[in-house]
This record gives sequence, structure tokens and C-alpha cells, in this order.
Amino acid sequence: MSAPEFATGSLRSFFEGFAASSTAGDVDALARLYAPTIMVAGPAGARAVNTPDMMRAIPQRRQMLQALGCRRTTLASLEETPLDGRYTLARAEWRWDFEPPDAPPTHLTLPSTFIVDRSGEAPVIVVYVMHQDLTAVLQQKR
Repeated sequence: MSAPEFATGSLRSFFEGFAASSTAGDVDALARLYAPTIMVAGPAGARAVNTPDMMRAIPQRRQMLQALGCRRTTLASLEETPLDGRYTLARAEWRWDFEPPDAPPTHLTLPSTFIVDRSGEAPVIVVYVMHQDLTAVLQQKR
């Protein structure tokens, strides 16, 4: 049995919704985009994160970004690689637009990688890999 072909437009829409929900701070909408437990990996290592922990972390992250003048997050690029009939590797680049009150507007583009489970009614993220520590990058930019 061969893996089905996945349309890029479908995951593009998924991640554009992710960006919109992130910008709006819609915790419930963001939580629905993740599996009940996901693997989050980054420069500091990997850990399993469940939905309640994710729902607590999302507002904290948004508050930190808003304090730094982040006004919106947009999907800059997306590349998909089907892994099998269920999972797709998605390499995304995110553009973060900052408009701090005491500095000129600026933006930052950072990559991240996801494994998305497409077996259910809607796709869900099961693995999220941050290639850089956002907080460290923002501190270096200051």
C-alpha cells in the first residue's frame, strides 16, 4: 500500500491558521492543533508536553513576545515531505514582525520543523522542533 499524496495547500492552510491563532493569542484554537501529548525539541533538549502544560505556556510566550513589540507572526515558507500514509514532515519558516515603541520596526525569520499526524479529521502536530532558542535570538538582537 503506497502513501497518499498530500496537497501542500492543505498544510499551508493549517499553518496559516496556526500563525493567525498565535497572533490572536487564541489558546483554545492553538491547543486543538496539537496532539494530546507532543514532543518539543530545541537547543536545550527534548521533552514531552501535554495539552494542559501547552495551554499554560502559550499565554506566557505571547506575553513575552508582546512585551518585546511582536505584532504578528506569519508563515514565510513551508516545505512538506510525506513520511508515510499518516505522518508528514513540515519545514516552516516563520516571520515575526516587531514594532517596539522605542525602536524602528523590525522582523525576524526563524525556521522550525514539525511532524504532523494527518490520520484524523484534522491534522495535529505531534513533534515540534525549534532550531533556535527564540528568547536567546531576541536578546542578541537587542
